Amino acid sequence: MGVFGLDATASRRSIFSEASGGTVQVAGVEVVQAIQNLAHDVRLIAQKRTVVRIYVKPNGLSRNVRVRAEIAISSTRGGPEKYIVSRNIVSLRSSDHPDLEAQRRDEDQSLNIELPLQQVGALHVRVKRIIPVAMGDDVPISNPDNAIEVNFEAAPPLRIRVVGLRYTDNRLNPPVSFAPDALHFDLLRSYLTRTYPVPELEWSQIVVPIGSNVEPPFSDGTPNDPLWQTLAARVLLRLQLIRQADVNAGRDPRTHYYGLIADDSGFFRGRATQVAASPDPATVAMGPAGRSGFSWDDDGSYADWYGAHELGHTLGCRHPGHCNQDRDPLSSFPYENGRISDAAEGCVGFDTGDPDLGLPMRALPHPDNSDFMTYCENQWVSRHTYDEIFDRLHLEDAQFAPANV
Repeated sequence: MGVFGLDATASRRSIFSEASGGTVQVAGVEVVQAIQNLAHDVRLIAQKRTVVRIYVKPNGLSRNVRVRAEIAISSTRGGPEKYIVSRNIVSLRSSDHPDLEAQRRDEDQSLNIELPLQQVGALHVRVKRIIPVAMGDDVPISNPDNAIEVNFEAAPPLRIRVVGLRYTDNRLNPPVSFAPDALHFDLLRSYLTRTYPVPELEWSQIVVPIGSNVEPPFSDGTPNDPLWQTLAARVLLRLQLIRQADVNAGRDPRTHYYGLIADDSGFFRGRATQVAASPDPATVAMGPAGRSGFSWDDDGSYADWYGAHELGHTLGCRHPGHCNQDRDPLSSFPYENGRISDAAEGCVGFDTGDPDLGLPMRALPHPDNSDFMTYCENQWVSRHTYDEIFDRLHLEDAQFAPANV
């Protein structure tokens, strides 16, 4: 080797030596789709978007080092591996590096790797390399035998038809018709894909007239308002008739129907025909759509989490009773204050995001986030609700499958 080549190699090694000179421990590996804990007690759904979060603990570094992670994945231990590098960079700090739980609470502190869509079965995940962004050797991993095994389960899709309900406000001169914007459909679809335990949505949407017997003013927004009760019953009947006609014409009877009503002429409080105590896809629901006025909701629409709540009722989910909400006496929701987990269970929510809509990945710590079946702020899905929806969709899939499927 010539002098130039020798000097270049020495330079690469010296850069790493001067930059760190220590090692890194893999403190944890978490495979998450919507919510998870380090024991991987939350089921993983085959063909659902999945992120591997790598947590590290640097030891003996002389200065901070910016790094990526590379994982090796395989369907069998010791089998052929595929390598994937993290999409983000973190800084290994020579002092005061965030501990494991601090990393779990902040998506920017973990090394995040999106997996290719997984088939049903086992997956082995191993952190193979910690790679400096600057030129130099890999940071040595002090526990190279860090592989974990997780399992992906089959799940049915959520079959859903969203009906935009167009109405005319005759109080205006001239009268004006309103229907939900495309943004509300898009964000509802994305939110259900990210929070529900499904590999995909079998989605369709239409916009139809709400009916001549439903027009503004809608209500005062309280559940005891007789005007709201009358109008809501008419809207739900309209949805039931639309659904029955579609099913009679050949649509899959497992399809759930949800109505969207623009709030341009006032807030139209949401409602389902019932909390479906047993599997019943014919249970319909409706809710409002509009630009969010909530400080914690920055995607431009509240139709997403609101719709997840009302559709949850059609799948048997009940009110936990938090944040000015009466608790359903049949609710078995286990977490205090309507949170998405508790310290004992140790789950952290994780929003895998939606690049098409400009929605980033986000970690959602359980002390700061509430289940979408509550009336609280900062809504996401708890493990409890995730499991309830998973179980109900499986029952519906088996009991209401068309004869020719």
